[in-house]
Amino acid sequence: MEVVDIDHVALRVTDIDESLRFYRGALGLEVRDRDRFENGETPFVAVVTGGRHLHLVPTDDEVDVGGEHVCLLVRSSEEDTWDEAEALADEIRDAGYEVENGEPHGRYGAYGYDPAVYVRDPDGRRVELKLH
Repeated sequence: MEVVDIDHVALRVTDIDESLRFYRGALGLEVRDRDRFENGETPFVAVVTGGRHLHLVPTDDEVDVGGEHVCLLVRSSEEDTWDEAEALADEIRDAGYEVENGEPHGRYGAYGYDPAVYVRDPDGRRVELKLH
């Protein structure tokens, strides 16, 4: 067996509409499977980034996100990605979502050391927006 990529990550959410406002509205991710979810064919609504899916799975249970986070790669169009990261943090705040104190901050990831911004989705899950 050889693991070659990530297909999807499932995230339990307490309010599918509020989660879609964050992932689609604030982050601009494409939505898939909404009709299939509403018809009862799938237990999730998918949002897509770079061909990978985040399956937003509604639950009536409390969602304990603890220390987990999801890192989404944000394509940078600038040489000075720090300015872009500051602007991104402001944009997320202006949309009404929490940006953690002290952000942006430099972090290592799959593509090296770049500025990143930790924000919180509607369930309090940490979402890292990493510029590259």
